[in-house]
Amino acid sequence: VSFCPYQDAPTSGELEQFAKDLKHKRIMLGFTQADVGLALGTLYGKMFSQTTICRFEALQLSFKNMCKLKPLLQRWLNEAENTDNMQEMCNAEQVLAQARKRKRRTSIETNVKGTLESFFRKCVKPSPQEISQIAEDLNLDKDVVRVWFCNRRQKGKRLLLPYGNEAEGMMYDINQPLVPSALPIPVTSQGYSLAPSPPVYMPTFHKAEMFPQALQPGLSMSNSGH
Repeated sequence: VSFCPYQDAPTSGELEQFAKDLKHKRIMLGFTQADVGLALGTLYGKMFSQTTICRFEALQLSFKNMCKLKPLLQRWLNEAENTDNMQEMCNAEQVLAQARKRKRRTSIETNVKGTLESFFRKCVKPSPQEISQIAEDLNLDKDVVRVWFCNRRQKGKRLLLPYGNEAEGMMYDINQPLVPSALPIPVTSQGYSLAPSPPVYMPTFHKAEMFPQALQPGLSMSNSGH
């Protein structure tokens, strides 16, 4: 049995019929799903993404969230049908709506950050199905959740770099100019016996260890030649 935490909750059949009517009338009135989401924020202070409106029309939201959205969408539909300048009204308030949207995003990130972090500790790379479920639980766009997890993984990698890849890069930067200048020393002191061996020096990161390692094979080769 479907449950909705509101009095006079619509049945599943009523929601399905309303979703069909909404899509049909929206198209007839010339509004996109993104227009509807923006209008809800502009007129009623409840901003929703194009994806959310799309999922509502396709009955892909939970019954609970369908119940939450229906009154707002019903209100918008009534006004859109009875107002000649609905599009102009939305366009005039678009700047204000975008400002409210930015503030709301900051508030959302603050409120759900702890919850997202707890999900991240359990699973750093959730599946698309898990992302959709998290988005629905937190009433967020699934793309917002997907991007958050992607950014959080990158942040985790960056925290490890100073003692890993970045440090290794610094060692290469320091030693690369030293390797060519070091090559003539064993070559001139041992003739040409070590000329073919520059690759031997490249993996050696410590200058102090480079010359003993390079000279010992040269000495043995020189002695064996005599």
